[in-house]
Amino acid sequence: MALPSLEDVVFIIVLLIPGFFAFMLFKKIGIREKQVSEFESTIWSLFASLAIYAIFGYFTGLFNLDSIRENILNPTNIASIFGLALVLGGGLGLAARLLFRQGYKAGDCWEVCVKAAAEKGSYVLVYTSNDEEYKGELLFGSVSEAPKEIVIKNPKLIVRDSDWRVKTEFEIGKAMVFNESDIRRIVFLKDIFGK
Repeated sequence: MALPSLEDVVFIIVLLIPGFFAFMLFKKIGIREKQVSEFESTIWSLFASLAIYAIFGYFTGLFNLDSIRENILNPTNIASIFGLALVLGGGLGLAARLLFRQGYKAGDCWEVCVKAAAEKGSYVLVYTSNDEEYKGELLFGSVSEAPKEIVIKNPKLIVRDSDWRVKTEFEIGKAMVFNESDIRRIVFLKDIFGK
């Protein structure tokens, strides 16, 4: 059995790219954040590409692989293929979001809360892993793949008595950074969602 040529490999990759683009767009718009394996991603991209090229063939008359291979680098065809990928991925993602994912937000709970608090402005209580309590205005918070960190402005160390009443508050500088291993819990002192 002969190995495929470099041209064949490039052609297969070019065939998969629109489907991959449509699949990623569908996941992003449709808020489908579950991780899929590379194999599943390839299979879904292949199905999406087949749908895109079927529609493309219907409108252009380019039905077989040889005619597609000869005309794939035509700028009009490239624009058409990616336009179809945009419509297919974006349209199905929007439909899935409107029909099945209403009320869902992109990102994890941390990201949603930090973004909402940053938008509205909020004072927070930060409970640390060494059982200390700090109060301050949320200044910055990390989102996405970054480690979960926050910075509070005008931090105060809160000391409570055995009945959980505040005994005293100590001012600790102008700003304080808490990294992921420091933070045990955060209390937002303002309604950050407004519902």
